Amino acid sequence: MSALRFLALLAVLLATARAGSAARADIVGGRKARRQQFPFLVSLQNQGRHVCGGALVHPLFVLTVASCFQSRNPGIVTVVLGAYDLRRQESSRQRFSVRSISENGYDPQENLNDLLLLQLDREANLTSDVALVPLPPQNATVEPGTSCQVAGWGSRRRGGRLSRFPRVVNVTVTPPDRCRPNNICTRVFTRRGGVCEGDRGTPLVCNGLAHGVASFTLGPCGRGPDFFTRVALFRDWIDSVLNTPSQEHWPEGPPTEPMGGL
Repeated sequence: MSALRFLALLAVLLATARAGSAARADIVGGRKARRQQFPFLVSLQNQGRHVCGGALVHPLFVLTVASCFQSRNPGIVTVVLGAYDLRRQESSRQRFSVRSISENGYDPQENLNDLLLLQLDREANLTSDVALVPLPPQNATVEPGTSCQVAGWGSRRRGGRLSRFPRVVNVTVTPPDRCRPNNICTRVFTRRGGVCEGDRGTPLVCNGLAHGVASFTLGPCGRGPDFFTRVALFRDWIDSVLNTPSQEHWPEGPPTEPMGGL
């Protein structure tokens, strides 16, 4: 990447980060996922409305992104597992409150280290609708050109309604010179496709492992590139949190501004 192009990319990244909730991400150009196809998907909800995604990585912990909580207390969020049809009351669902949160040096100005672990108030009951997603080892890489999947309840276009069912799209990992070292970037090259409003925090699954979590996107929804926090850089830290659950409860408090999607 040339110096001028790199500086231009950095300028856009900074503008995107400062935009906060205005920088959004949903599944664009995808297809309806099958029931139980992604049993690790998490719907983070505020007053019954889906606002961000996440992934169940331990019976007590959900992996998502810190940027979901820039302007809202995580203590008021409901963590919903086993959801599929957001417009129905499903017997498969399990609901939890957030007991505590753990972050690792999140920088909101540049959207760096955009990762968060939510500890649930009790252990999830693992079923065919609620399962764990495996994580990559520390410092593992994903080769450019790798085909991955991302799924979520985001809308199909900016400003559109959230999807009733999770939708999934196949994406391709871009070369490192079109991304940042702490991120994995993806695009859909043959048509419009990718993430947009409502899917921040949803996992990027490559070769069966959650290699990324959706952080932000550049350009219009579905045009990309889409930036995912690189989970493998934080695996040792994630394991340290999972192995030492907190005994303290996250205090609930009044909401400030609406929680941002991507």
